[in-house]
Amino acid sequence: MTSVIDQFPNRLRAARERLVETNINDPALTYLITGLARVEGILRRPVRVVILGESNSGKTSVADILLGHGLLPTSVVSNTRRPVLIGYAEKPAVFGVDEDETRIRIDGTDGDALTDLSYRALQISLPIEQLRSFQILDTPPSANPAAFVGEADLVVWCTVATRAWTESERAAWFSLPQRASRNAILVATHKDGLETDEDMTRVATRLKSLTNGQFRDVVLVDAEGVGEAGATGSDAWSGALELRDGVRRAVADIIERRAQKAEKIVRRLARLTFHHFASGEERPECVMLLARWETFVRHQLEQLKDGKQTTPQTIETLLSAYAIYADKLRPGVVTGDSVPVSAAGTVTVPMRWPRQTTAAARMVETLASDLTGLLRMLSGHSTYADPAVVAEYSAARAIVLALADLDGAFDALARMLGSPMVTAKAS
Repeated sequence: MTSVIDQFPNRLRAARERLVETNINDPALTYLITGLARVEGILRRPVRVVILGESNSGKTSVADILLGHGLLPTSVVSNTRRPVLIGYAEKPAVFGVDEDETRIRIDGTDGDALTDLSYRALQISLPIEQLRSFQILDTPPSANPAAFVGEADLVVWCTVATRAWTESERAAWFSLPQRASRNAILVATHKDGLETDEDMTRVATRLKSLTNGQFRDVVLVDAEGVGEAGATGSDAWSGALELRDGVRRAVADIIERRAQKAEKIVRRLARLTFHHFASGEERPECVMLLARWETFVRHQLEQLKDGKQTTPQTIETLLSAYAIYADKLRPGVVTGDSVPVSAAGTVTVPMRWPRQTTAAARMVETLASDLTGLLRMLSGHSTYADPAVVAEYSAARAIVLALADLDGAFDALARMLGSPMVTAKAS
């Protein structure tokens, strides 16, 4: 996980807490705060690695390899009749989970064997560093794989190397939802049952051919040959290092994609927020000016739709007019080089799409909507109001605009068009 991705949840938390501190009673901010909390929770959730396979395919041994051989409690290794979820905690603990989802700690000193318990599932907490980024769900032999795929971010399917990928396995795998194959690793266990390196190569090649791209990696492992507590002396031959590296890479990819999706969601939430934030709080002297702006925008969009002006011309005209209206609403707020209306049509870099396309029209409509939202923000809360209230609204506006990343969007648009852009301060 990169430091930038790692810091993203912390930045969302800081923004959310600051918005809460403003004590502004605005529905748009309330929705944003709730949305940020949900996105933050998703980002902080460890990737779930679900281990599947037929009976006696070595699933629990594979879990032990991922943790570091010998670190999984022996009472669990010897009995996997229940699902076992293994995650991170600063101190080791074992919990039983009953039918009501109640967790009861069961790793006391009374000597009770885990095999005698009637819990629906077990949860194990271990102070193992890799469990900070992913947790492992080891499934019981009799379990229906489809019942666990919905919980999986990464699927590890175990098969026995000496009889790998039987017809029943093939049928079971292809009966699962297609999403299972998007992030999946095939592990052939008991590679020590193969006599030569040529046999191992042949099995690996056969598995890749038979599964036809269903798995991102195919790894052969020998659980018995793994060094104690992850020692590397024999881990290279046993396949443990290759398996751990494969899971680590897959987990990193999943976390990065999750962060990219989260960024898009946060930007969307923030954009919706500033479109509605303080929408009923315009200063009386701004109402007529905003109405004139909206009429102007509708006219420009109609001109574009009718083919009377090009996409670049429409964008430059909107930005030029925005600079004028923004300065009227709050003098001195516009920064940067504005584009005069008379300069429309001076774009130096050609657009990358045809003159009239749906994509271009959507982009212009989005830009117009964003500019309208910015002007509504600027029209709210007179500077003659309570200074403390003004400061809180200014802080909230700055946070919302930063989350929406409008500066980045406008900069990208400027590079594409080859024209200077206009920005407005959030204060």
